[in-house]
Amino acid sequence: MIRINLLPGPERRAPKAKQDGRNEALIGIGLIVLTLGGCLYYSYVLDSEIESLEAQKQEKGRQVAVLKEKVKQVEEFEKKKKELEDKSRIIDQLEKSRTGPVMVMDYVSRSLEPLKLWIVRLGVKGTEVELEGRALTNDDVVEFVNNLRRTDYFSTIQLIESRSAAEAKLNVYQFRLTLRLRA
Repeated sequence: MIRINLLPGPERRAPKAKQDGRNEALIGIGLIVLTLGGCLYYSYVLDSEIESLEAQKQEKGRQVAVLKEKVKQVEEFEKKKKELEDKSRIIDQLEKSRTGPVMVMDYVSRSLEPLKLWIVRLGVKGTEVELEGRALTNDDVVEFVNNLRRTDYFSTIQLIESRSAAEAKLNVYQFRLTLRLRA
């Protein structure tokens, strides 16, 4: 009987098995090297991104500090502005209150010019003016009231009292007036 050996011989198998194991080992080592390289690259990318974000954070921190300083300056400016506005308002009120009695005195003194009378007391409360004075004649009192009526500064002029009295051995007329300032 003839025998035919279809199986390859032992010499051919051994080198192929060693070569297949080497190829698999090389492929495994290559995959490990590739995986480690990919991990190192990804780690490098993440480190770069972290450094970039840290730099942005520091820059934003500097910007925030600059903006806080500007906000502080704006708040100080607004505070000073409010103080100046308050001072200006107070000055305006003082100016108005100062000109009120001054204007009253000016108009009253203009009405006194040719007459022989003098003012003893002048009080201003808001738009009300109370006036007390002395005159040598009753005609001077009447003329003074008419002079006050001729000015456009007073709206209501009332002669409350006019009476004869003696002062320092002199016969004088004491009078009281109430005036209302025009608005």
